[in-house]
Amino acid sequence: PVAVARSYADAPEIDGNVFVEDIDKSKIQSGDLLEVEITDADEYDLFAKLITIKSA
Repeated sequence: PVAVARSYADAPEIDGNVFVEDIDKSKIQSGDLLEVEITDADEYDLFAKLITIKSA
């Protein structure tokens, strides 16, 4: 499973996304803050793995 996120500085539908891979989406909600480690990048997007979740 993959969750789609963005950094605090990115605007929806304008800037790239952060794709958090291998995440249990039942443990996160919209507005949660995820600490991730960036593992890869392409032209527009970042790919990451989850480190911790801080609930909203």
